[in-house]
Amino acid sequence: MSKRRSPIKVIASQSGNELVQSLSDLLKRCSQEALAKQEQFSLGLSGGSLVQLLTKALKVGDLNTSQWLFFFCDERYVPEDSSDSTYGAYRSEWLTQLPSIRDGQFVKADTSLPLDKCAEDYEARVRTKVGNAGEGVFPQFDLLLLGMGPDGHTCSLFPEQPASLRETNRLVIPIRNSPKPPPERITFTLPLINSARNVAFVVTGAGKAGIVKSVFRELESKFPAAWVNPKNGHLTLIVDAGAGKEIGSLQ
Repeated sequence: MSKRRSPIKVIASQSGNELVQSLSDLLKRCSQEALAKQEQFSLGLSGGSLVQLLTKALKVGDLNTSQWLFFFCDERYVPEDSSDSTYGAYRSEWLTQLPSIRDGQFVKADTSLPLDKCAEDYEARVRTKVGNAGEGVFPQFDLLLLGMGPDGHTCSLFPEQPASLRETNRLVIPIRNSPKPPPERITFTLPLINSARNVAFVVTGAGKAGIVKSVFRELESKFPAAWVNPKNGHLTLIVDAGAGKEIGSLQ
């Protein structure tokens, strides 16, 4: 695995509240930088534990999200009202916790389309909505928030499907036979992820300490998360005491 293009910033938190505050500070900085030069802040979301962590971070920071657009770094190929839908998880959480965020601020996948068409359609939505890419240039998100599984997967890029890591042209691809249910999904590709201005992993729990070390210190290429290496952007790792206990300083 090649070296990182730029140093990774590690933010180690000793408590849950401290981690939420670190995430809130990151959101505030990235959104302010984006809105100082453009009319919208483009934010890519991931599911799982990030749903509640992000909710808490937005509430703690009392952030004005009226000019934010929310995308999905991956999405399960299920109906919007399914309990497996990442969009559905955020929408149901924010309806009560953050009611000022409008449904129209979500740029969501149309999972009523056939899977391949769903991926193509979402790629077109990304190109239209992010809107800062010239010909042959990938759109540049202001911030992507990523999680990481204990197997080193991120988004819906899995170690068992290395072909997905070799995609060089498409922004969004369909995933079939995912090792983690549900089996069908769409996901951002590495070229799109690595074009972002800011990419942040948020990883918690002592059970992930080993994989955090393998991915972020040892850069083991069999793990998809290790391939996240922004070309001209900034990479941040936010960890709690458990997840970060084996990495020390990466500066």
